[in-house]
Amino acid sequence: MPASFDFMTLSPSSGPNSPDLTQPLTIGNAVNVGFRLYGAKLKPYLWLATRSTLWILLPIMLAIALGFFYATTQRYFTTLGLVIPAWVVLMVFCSARSYSLSAAIARLGFGELTQQPESIESACRYTRARQWGFVWVYVLLFLLGVAVTLLFYIVAAVVVVIMLVFVGGTDFLLNPQSAALVNPGLILLAFLVFLGIVGLLVWMLTWFSIRFSVPDLPLAVEPGLTATQSLGRSWELTHKNVGRIFLILLVTWIATIPLQFVIQIVLGIAQEAIVRIYPENSPLYGVLTFGSSFLISLLLGIFTLPLWQSIKATIYYDLRRRREGLGLQLSNPELDDGDFGSADIQDSAPPR
Repeated sequence: MPASFDFMTLSPSSGPNSPDLTQPLTIGNAVNVGFRLYGAKLKPYLWLATRSTLWILLPIMLAIALGFFYATTQRYFTTLGLVIPAWVVLMVFCSARSYSLSAAIARLGFGELTQQPESIESACRYTRARQWGFVWVYVLLFLLGVAVTLLFYIVAAVVVVIMLVFVGGTDFLLNPQSAALVNPGLILLAFLVFLGIVGLLVWMLTWFSIRFSVPDLPLAVEPGLTATQSLGRSWELTHKNVGRIFLILLVTWIATIPLQFVIQIVLGIAQEAIVRIYPENSPLYGVLTFGSSFLISLLLGIFTLPLWQSIKATIYYDLRRRREGLGLQLSNPELDDGDFGSADIQDSAPPR
């Protein structure tokens, strides 16, 4: 059994200000628990985040190399019919591995919160066996987002047309400039309607994102779930908790602003150094500027991925305790070869 802090207090020793994980967490305590989990397990989580990032970086670097090759040689374009499908297959495979490693971080975090720490190898083996499920989770989530956005735009367009025709008549649709001159209030109305639509869209997408804020956690933790069932579990668990989750995520994002500020300073210093060496019209200036920005953004992603996965694990843990009132326990038996379903969540009623 891997060594672990006492995560009922998330510190080597109990303290009067330590959150009690046996009780529902407040917004502040949830953020506190997520950050302390991240800090306590920073080294292994960063290692998994680095591996996850490198997997997704592989097809990107290959695409850049292929683009440079075809741009410089101006030949072999007939091979693109084979190269592009092969690259797509590689991208899907690398995404699956990246998602599985990212989910392993959340699974490890949940195991710590349930006082059932798990080895990195065991967690990675469990999530790797479900890697195609994680791909489907995010594909379905993307398709749902596109469908909801398109439906919103269609409904909004119909409503706007009806409103403008009702207020300004058909002349506004046939000749909006002349109609606006006759009735300048239509311009203000159109502007207010536009702002309302944008605000409503932002609110709707935010609400939609929060309802699916833990899409990979059920698949990474609970046994026997499919991708659609994992999304359904996220929808079920986040019911009536949208406001709390939004505030938890907002506070976490605000807490990362200093790190983003430092990254921006480092990026500015790097670009200033590049300008001093190479003029802005130099081809190397653009390459080095893009390269430095990409590298720094990559490092930022490696450091923030474990934090967000720790926050998601905390949210998922708290949601299950709130909604199900169960004693959550992550069993951690040794996985037999080919038996990836043995390390599963066990639910038991709390003692009376």
